[in-house]
Amino acid sequence: MSSVVVPIITPDTFDFRAYMVQSEPHAKVLSADTWKEQLLEVVRGGGQVTGARLPWAKTHDNIRFRGGEVTLWQGINGHGKSQLLGQACLGFAAQGERVCIASFEMKPVSTLKRMLRQTSMNDHPSEKAVNDLMAWAKGRFWLYDQLGTVQPEMIYAVIRYCADKLKIKHVVIDSLMKCVRGEDDYNGQKDFVDMLTGLARDLDIHIHLVHHVRKGENEDKIPGKFDGKGSGAISDQVDQSLTVWRNKKKEAAVTKLQAANKPIDDETRGTPDAILVCDKNRHGEWEGKVALWFHPQSLQYLGDKQCQPLDMMGHQ
Repeated sequence: MSSVVVPIITPDTFDFRAYMVQSEPHAKVLSADTWKEQLLEVVRGGGQVTGARLPWAKTHDNIRFRGGEVTLWQGINGHGKSQLLGQACLGFAAQGERVCIASFEMKPVSTLKRMLRQTSMNDHPSEKAVNDLMAWAKGRFWLYDQLGTVQPEMIYAVIRYCADKLKIKHVVIDSLMKCVRGEDDYNGQKDFVDMLTGLARDLDIHIHLVHHVRKGENEDKIPGKFDGKGSGAISDQVDQSLTVWRNKKKEAAVTKLQAANKPIDDETRGTPDAILVCDKNRHGEWEGKVALWFHPQSLQYLGDKQCQPLDMMGHQ
């Protein structure tokens, strides 16, 4: 058995006090030629989209994740946003970009169990699959272990520590409501997201913020960026807003057909199991919807109805 394990970061095993102190303010008034090289890169690239990619080829020209930005991942509770984001993070790690997931709603072992199914591509992973994942994740993946509510000061420290000491490029905060006092704490939410945007910019990392959407009366209606719980300033401040929606109407139709021992017709099979909506893309031109199909054994989302699982450890 391999002794390699995914590193777990906890408040008890690391001293974050030094990272809770605000760093010295940087001079913000700079000559225009400070950005000359960056501007030349834009021109040389011919407007080509840059940044880490999602696992599905059809999104590569439209949605990317760059350092210095914050993406809001939102959805109705139970619609799979954390699961889909977890798959995306495996993809980021496979592209050579280090990831830390800080989930305050799920134990690290539960996150790892889901990752194991997504990387082994089945619902009965072997011991070899465990060892393969642990070996692959070394130097690519970290988990922050603290359940329940957490103080913004600790989040600030953890993110700075991850960027400075571990050279992590993607930090997942799951979820916003575990980091503020409540749904009606609008100033707290605004200040917290403002802190994240500042950290992302100053540390040149990408922060992924998970947020819950009001359920409403009809789950068949796809929510938008203004349907998130709490302050409207949340979506105003982030660089990208993505909504994950699960097609429960299709699930009910499939269950009904299966109960009657009837085959699933082509129209039903061709209907997406989930939709990923991009309705804010500050640094890109594309906004729209991405149809996805769900493979339950691997817990993977796929880009077409053939539903063939991807090798998430970098061979796709």
